[in-house]
Amino acid sequence: MGRKADVGKKKHHLLRWLLVGSGLAVLGYSIAQRQRPAPCVPAGGPEERVLVKDEENLSGLGAIMQSLITELLKQPEKVALLNTLNLVISIEPVEQPETAITMTFSDGYIVIEPGVVPSPDIKLVCDYETLMQMANIGAGLEAVKFVRTPEGQKLVQKFMSGTCRLEGAIMHPLAMLKFSKFLAPA
Repeated sequence: MGRKADVGKKKHHLLRWLLVGSGLAVLGYSIAQRQRPAPCVPAGGPEERVLVKDEENLSGLGAIMQSLITELLKQPEKVALLNTLNLVISIEPVEQPETAITMTFSDGYIVIEPGVVPSPDIKLVCDYETLMQMANIGAGLEAVKFVRTPEGQKLVQKFMSGTCRLEGAIMHPLAMLKFSKFLAPA
């Protein structure tokens, strides 16, 4: 009978240390979250949030994305979404790969630069027509409704045939969802 009591005490002792350790872990996590610095968000307008690297080499696609994003940032809900978005996305047009751009979303800023950076989170390779269609899709249920239309079916067919590719979306589904919600018309 003494042996069963010893085993019971050991289990009780182990359970107590497990609870104390879990409590300390939760306490440490909450302290770390409170001490974490807030993102450095510019006080000015949308133009200050959109930064362009190597502006003289930026293609027309980059200039279009810059003006589109600047317009979107005039909406408070888009600004709030931008503050939570951390993503590097590259867009490479099939017709003119030299006009490719990379957009880096981080801490409330967007950096647009020419070319494709090594290892972007998401890489979109498509033609201009598809890119313009994707900009009008919307997010959530709007995207599902669009896919059921004849134009949506054509778009899906381009991706299924390999004419257009979206690389990395499976590895970053939440970021891709936030990005599509950010670009979706209000």
